[in-house]
Amino acid sequence: MRLFIAIPLPKDVQRAVLAAEEGLKAASTAGRFVPAGNHHITLRFLGESSALADIAAAMHEAVKDARPFLLRLGALGSFTHGGARTSYLSVTGDLDELFRIHETLEAALYEYGFAGGKVRFSPHITLARAVEHGDLCAVSVPNAAFTVRSIVLFESTNENGRMVYTPVHTEMF
Repeated sequence: MRLFIAIPLPKDVQRAVLAAEEGLKAASTAGRFVPAGNHHITLRFLGESSALADIAAAMHEAVKDARPFLLRLGALGSFTHGGARTSYLSVTGDLDELFRIHETLEAALYEYGFAGGKVRFSPHITLARAVEHGDLCAVSVPNAAFTVRSIVLFESTNENGRMVYTPVHTEMF
């Protein structure tokens, strides 16, 4: 199973993210855009694994002392990886709690035999990959906020050329 752990977005925030993505599409000449319903905040990509019980235990450990916290959609940005640009929405809000959960999750996963994450955690919502665009000042980002109350283990499958993310396990807090 190809797995990742993420913070899901409520429906109203998904709509706001999709509106920003539509603005990005209009300002872009190319790119692979994230399908509606697939937006999330990745905490950890795990790759191929069948160790569901260990992952669930690590997730439980990560949120056992967590409290619900508020996040907001932030600015539009991009980074380059391997020569291709990825465009995203940053997130703001109670980042201290988000980083604490992430660090606890990383430590718990390591205890269960998962190698450490290879990239520095920078919370964001991916909008498009291999995207080509100029100035993004004209792209508006809706003002949206939401309370985080869970983390979710997703399975990622390719169905007819489209990525489908299926929840496998949820840890509420």
